[in-house]
Amino acid sequence: MNSTICNPTTLPSHPSSLFPQITLCKTIKDLKQVHAHLIKTSQIHDPLAAAEVLRFSALSNHRDIEYACKVFDQMRQPNCFSWNTIIRALAESNDDDKPLGALLLFFQMVCDATVEPNQFTFPSVLKACAQTARLKEGKQVHGLVVKYGLDSDEFVVSNLVRMYVMCGVMKDAHVLFLRNLIEFDKGDEVVRNNKRKEEGNVVLWNVMVDGYVRLGEFGAARDLFDRMPQRSVVSWNAMISGYAQHGFFKEAIEMFHEMQMGDVYPNYVTLVSVLPAISRFGALELGKWVHLYAEKHGIEIDDVLGSALVDMYSKCGSIEKALQVFERLPRKNAITWSTIIGGLAMHGRANDALDYFSRMERAGVTPSDVTYIGYKPDTSQVLLNLDEEEKESALHYHSEKIAVAFGLISTSPHTPLQIVKNLRICEDCHSSMKLISKIYKRKIIVRDRKRFHHFEHGSCSCKDYW
Repeated sequence: MNSTICNPTTLPSHPSSLFPQITLCKTIKDLKQVHAHLIKTSQIHDPLAAAEVLRFSALSNHRDIEYACKVFDQMRQPNCFSWNTIIRALAESNDDDKPLGALLLFFQMVCDATVEPNQFTFPSVLKACAQTARLKEGKQVHGLVVKYGLDSDEFVVSNLVRMYVMCGVMKDAHVLFLRNLIEFDKGDEVVRNNKRKEEGNVVLWNVMVDGYVRLGEFGAARDLFDRMPQRSVVSWNAMISGYAQHGFFKEAIEMFHEMQMGDVYPNYVTLVSVLPAISRFGALELGKWVHLYAEKHGIEIDDVLGSALVDMYSKCGSIEKALQVFERLPRKNAITWSTIIGGLAMHGRANDALDYFSRMERAGVTPSDVTYIGYKPDTSQVLLNLDEEEKESALHYHSEKIAVAFGLISTSPHTPLQIVKNLRICEDCHSSMKLISKIYKRKIIVRDRKRFHHFEHGSCSCKDYW
């Protein structure tokens, strides 16, 4: 039998290996200098050189999408790799208008007809359709997928299903899902053992589970999850985060316990997802296990995971441990500060809460709406038959609080505020007025049905007796 042995030295090199000066760039400024040199020496006319400049500016950690678009526009005859690069960059951008730009560019690619889209083009295009919720365009892209014979590619199909899911058309998503399952099951052993097809199949199941979770249809989501032939960490995370976000905290914790007994290990997303459920149940020992697991497995405790841990320890009654986690965080954002301030207030440490609020201001962090609360709402003041969250919400709309909020945004700093109320001020509003007077350094005078209350520097003239 004749066979061809390929000498490694004769194999075509990846573009980045041909232009190490681009690979070595540390910033977009470095790239611009290399780009200028390539233009000056006419090397930029080499399609591989232009493609590598485009790749770095569009997809690297130092990306500059605007610059990448200019590079692409200057390319004489971009190949499929370059089209895919710029479309992917636009589709993955967080800017609202960029995914739409990806769609427009794709349709330009199709109309130009100089380069045909391939299996690497359509996942990005479909992602752009999903992000912009453009079902009409998504269906047009679906038609092109069929035209180019890519409707059996696992990752193209997965993104097609995701597009229908994100556009709220679960019926069409389910039809595609079932068709793909039938084709996969019909395939011979070689097809089923193909790693790409196997991975694509898992992704497809995950997309459907996530779709039902998004709709709050947990019966359908759990049924699919239980029937999955193979589960990845994404599968578990979809169920755990879905349960927690929809208030099914017990189910989230039970799912996490199931995961612990299997062969799939929790990751960063898993921990962030399950901690709110642990907080709600006050399951301190489980929370400690999560913390230890993160440290043992080298999972970075950043401001997001750190905030979740601080919240968990605070709500599970271990405020000192919450403070330890907070102080060790290398970076703190408004949510992190709000969480520890709220935790201190929850534990009756009002002075500490105010001290941390002052530290936050000195650190140059802009307080969030949550930070300003800084006190534990006294829901006993709400006499209606409501749950705790509804009672807290009702307290926010007391007239004196609304009046103070309006006064703060409509008057200059340090201006005294005067409020007249025809009912007795409730204890919750009284506590919040004291806090606001200290935080904003304002004198607040409230006349209720019985007397005048002069709030200043965190205390009231009535000495809390009225």
